[in-house]
Amino acid sequence: MNKFYDNNFYYPSSAGKGIDIYFVDQGLNAHHNDFEATGRTVTCDVITGIGGHEIMTGKERYNCTGIEDYPGHGIMVASMAGGKKYGVAKNANLHMVAIDFSGGSVIKGLDYITQHAKPNKSIVSLSVGSGGYSETEGNKLKELSQMGVILISAAGNGNMNGCEPVGSDDFNSIPGYRQCIVVGGVAPKLYGDAYYRAGVSNYGDCIDIFAPIEVTNADVSKGDRNGFTTSGGTSCSAPIVAGIAATIMSEHPEIKFDHKKMKETLIEMSIKGVVHNVGSTDTANRFVNNGKRSSYSD
Repeated sequence: MNKFYDNNFYYPSSAGKGIDIYFVDQGLNAHHNDFEATGRTVTCDVITGIGGHEIMTGKERYNCTGIEDYPGHGIMVASMAGGKKYGVAKNANLHMVAIDFSGGSVIKGLDYITQHAKPNKSIVSLSVGSGGYSETEGNKLKELSQMGVILISAAGNGNMNGCEPVGSDDFNSIPGYRQCIVVGGVAPKLYGDAYYRAGVSNYGDCIDIFAPIEVTNADVSKGDRNGFTTSGGTSCSAPIVAGIAATIMSEHPEIKFDHKKMKETLIEMSIKGVVHNVGSTDTANRFVNNGKRSSYSD
């Protein structure tokens, strides 16, 4: 029997409306049709780094960079979480917290979010690492989680155990703090009825769920408001899950989602046992699903 797989993306009409997704990343250029903002907010909120917080005003709120260069990585994560064409939560509010990648800039970015995020209505998507262990950074993530903010992190791209304990030479910030929903990546091709963990994706007992690792996202590098490009890595996987979390929250305003509740919900909705070669026996075999419809065959 020939199998037919439904590759359509089904999502609620609310599509993340009223939910804030924060990104700690390079920056954002919102002058692209993917970031059309009718009925929502799509902004660069702040640049954080050596100089502290620089609040964006005027035109800077729609085009900012913390790296003195084109912020392609930041544009990608925002496009995947909430872009109008290929993004997941197409009506969510998108907030870029741009960093300059100096020491402590991630902590400063997280600190800004603690001051501005709305409990039970906010998600932080983290596709950055900050190097080695920092007690301050771990405590800041814990603070956000305790105040009702949902934290989602990329697993990393080392094809290694990304869950080594504090004190290990291979400690993996940010997943190693175990304060986030950690997302591994799967290769895009379906093999039979399952996917394969992408060869670069980290694994380990802190990985909560897998999502696609290759995406098509907004590209403003040539000034084209309709330009798109392809990207890869678990940096792409995390904002997909962040977008799914936002759509779940907007569809169920009667539920007070905190970090624990969202993690439980994503695990419950996930498709179990459909990822080959997850990397280790203690890596959870779960593929993200928004509860609308699984890929199926007739």
